[in-house]
Amino acid sequence: MKAIKKINNNVAVCLDNENHELIAIGRGLGFPEMPYEITDLSSIRRTFYNVDSMYVGLAKEIPEDIIDASAEVVDMIRMNVNVPISSNLVFTLADHIHFAIQRRKTGMVIAAPMRYDIENLYSDEYELGEKALAIFNKRLKAHLPTEEASNLALHIINAKNMSEAPLKNEENSDLISEITDIIAGFFSLYIDKHDFNYSRFVTHMQYLLKRETQGKSLNTDNQQMYADARKNYPKVAECVDQIAEYLQQQRGFTLEDEEKLYLMMHVNRLCAKEGL
Repeated sequence: MKAIKKINNNVAVCLDNENHELIAIGRGLGFPEMPYEITDLSSIRRTFYNVDSMYVGLAKEIPEDIIDASAEVVDMIRMNVNVPISSNLVFTLADHIHFAIQRRKTGMVIAAPMRYDIENLYSDEYELGEKALAIFNKRLKAHLPTEEASNLALHIINAKNMSEAPLKNEENSDLISEITDIIAGFFSLYIDKHDFNYSRFVTHMQYLLKRETQGKSLNTDNQQMYADARKNYPKVAECVDQIAEYLQQQRGFTLEDEEKLYLMMHVNRLCAKEGL
């Protein structure tokens, strides 16, 4: 096996003996000068094939213990479903859990307004979400609340339905594209639609639009955090206000402060990549 691109000291993009690209995780794999031949295959702990390029950067951003726990969860899911599950799910789950743990440390509570719908309409996936949550909490000592089971179930539903494709909905794609243009124009930046931060943003917008269509807006106890966020990121807040006004005009949606807070996080991620 040949390592061809360093992600970090312990993660590298590699080619196997048949020139298939994969991500390999193992102590010191990314340390030598690239490219090089990996002679001791026992140093490789995990390999992931067919990972979309937009997710590769996550292996650098997310702690390895979270990726390992996510890989264990995906192994469990694959044993319990009858459709192929892409390795992309490892990294989208890891990203979600990493963010959930960070939110919990700051005292931020995000409700799961679709929890009961998912529990009743997708009982099998919800049960897998509960098992996944138990694995994450045990492996990471994360103490995440039971509400996270429905969020994990959503990832499983999406993975089953879309395999390796990102979350898309033709009905909303034009609207999301227009909102992306609002952000790009407001900050005078180019938004790379192949970047994972954009994929995160699109996924969030799909869920936001689905909640609003069903009349299930977020409603938690983060008003003070929203006020603080507006104070600390006034330009992002102004941009989100423009998005809220656009959604009001186009769909008749009124975004609550909770929705604006979560949207601010995603807009800020898009802008932070450009150093704004």
